[in-house]
Amino acid sequence: MVPFIKYLLGTILSACKDFEDRFALVETKLPALETVRRAAMEKIGRFTKQDIRELCPSLSISSIEGALRKLVASGELKQEGAGKNICYHRLK
Repeated sequence: MVPFIKYLLGTILSACKDFEDRFALVETKLPALETVRRAAMEKIGRFTKQDIRELCPSLSISSIEGALRKLVASGELKQEGAGKNICYHRLK
């Protein structure tokens, strides 16, 4: 029983940490660009627009797309792929 309890508590701890990270992004009212920038800095490696949407549920998809375009234009992110296969990764 002890291994199962440790596993269960580890899962709960992981969920709490994930919730804390997401809440930190939406806790303060920041502009969409800054919110997306912070969410992108949380990601390691490649990520998609949907990954950012999961971290920023308070933003509309068009706000996220606009912020990602601005971050690509400013050189903070690099866009790869086309259409539904677009992914991003940090440059800075």
